[in-house]
Amino acid sequence: MRPYVEIGAEGYLRKFQAEIDSVSDADLRVRGELRDPSFALEYTWIVRTPSYEIVQASARALSESARLDPRVVERCPAIAGARIGRGFTRGVAAALGDLEGVREHVALAIEMARVGQQVYRFPPGFSERFTAAAAGLSEPSATARLSWEQDRAYMPDLANSCHTYRDESVRLFAEREVRCTFGGPVTSPARDQKRVFWREKRLELAAAGSGFRCRNRMQDTIHDIEVELVLSGDGTIASAGSRGLRLPYTGICESPQLRTSGLAGRRVDSRFARLLGETVGGASGCTHLFDLSVDCLRLFDFGEDLPRD
Repeated sequence: MRPYVEIGAEGYLRKFQAEIDSVSDADLRVRGELRDPSFALEYTWIVRTPSYEIVQASARALSESARLDPRVVERCPAIAGARIGRGFTRGVAAALGDLEGVREHVALAIEMARVGQQVYRFPPGFSERFTAAAAGLSEPSATARLSWEQDRAYMPDLANSCHTYRDESVRLFAEREVRCTFGGPVTSPARDQKRVFWREKRLELAAAGSGFRCRNRMQDTIHDIEVELVLSGDGTIASAGSRGLRLPYTGICESPQLRTSGLAGRRVDSRFARLLGETVGGASGCTHLFDLSVDCLRLFDFGEDLPRD
């Protein structure tokens, strides 16, 4: 395995930042930037809820870069019409074509898609449907259970997508104190509300002996999560760990953090997404831990074609 990005004397750093504005009763404006020492890109999308269809897309190169073919920017409006969800990455790659720099554009599109579904728009009377589910629970668990029910109903794909949203976790609200750390603007933004949601990510890669150390941290309106992987030159994960400093459902979301260390000793290849899904993702894990870990390994080539999810 080898990194496909250049690691300088002080290592490699990739930054992502994004924010969401509410622009109508149905539409969100999602703007994001992806930067590293050799390129800087900006995407702006108009995303329609609740389908999360991209109804308008534009792109802009924020710096000149030999790594990015300018024709890819011109093709970015073709992303419009796609819906955020399964098969999204494959569709974006097909729309952008096989040009130099598509890899960076797809990386930005993935980050934008992850951000785009962080803001909901509950219809009037939506919350009242779930008050019975929280009856009999003490605070703050009652409010957290109500939020949990709403999340799963508004976005059905959340059900059993991670440890927190799996069916079995419903009993935890009665067994322990669970606190929901979000709400308000994120679930019911005003028509013209600015910066409803924000996110910043910092992905670092450095040489470590004959291998590499990768750290990926995500901070946003709801989360503060960090993953660190130490990789040997032969692709073995020498050590792995994560920290959840701010989580959406405290009292439940902490458990998947314990699974990250289970990556130690495992060897990765171009099929790393399957390994990560079985270890830190899936119904027993955390979607964000999976994403942060995947992004670390996407910085490498493995002597074979990389998969596209």
